[in-house]
Amino acid sequence: MSNLDGDISRISAHLADKQKRFDAVMDSSREMIREAGQIITLLHNNRAAEAKKRMAQLKKAVMATRKIDDNFRYHTLQAYQEYVEAACFFSIKTKGSIPRLSELGVDNEAYILGLMDCVGELKREVFESLNAGDTKSANGYFDFMKLIYDSTRSIRFAEVVLGGFRKKQDVARIQIESAGSEILSFKKR
Repeated sequence: MSNLDGDISRISAHLADKQKRFDAVMDSSREMIREAGQIITLLHNNRAAEAKKRMAQLKKAVMATRKIDDNFRYHTLQAYQEYVEAACFFSIKTKGSIPRLSELGVDNEAYILGLMDCVGELKREVFESLNAGDTKSANGYFDFMKLIYDSTRSIRFAEVVLGGFRKKQDVARIQIESAGSEILSFKKR
């Protein structure tokens, strides 16, 4: 066996391990995205107890995936931001607060992108609250929408540094304007 054969064998073993981790990360990412969507649906349907159980399971899945996701960040970012969106929405609905980055255990980009996505879920809650005649809750959700947007307003980085953020920021602004108009219309009725 030549030295080259030994090197090729080691490289092949390394790549086989990397492929196995990649497959596990992709499977986990798809499941996390589905689970985050289910949690958000449960919250919109006022099934917070069930959402709480699933949120705990989702957090465990995120932490387990974080241990093996090195070199695959591009492929996990969406899953982590979906987790952040669900976690923020859950916390706002059940505790009246936004969880800190350190509580969620994800990287900066996943946190900020997921936080921006939460604005859309809050807009839906504003509308649901208004449909139920609950202006106090609608105003509370609206305040969280504005807090998220205003807190992130000064963030300005190139697309290559924080991909997708500017678009999410613009969408959040439009959602806030829409929700604000709806609240004003409701008060005038």
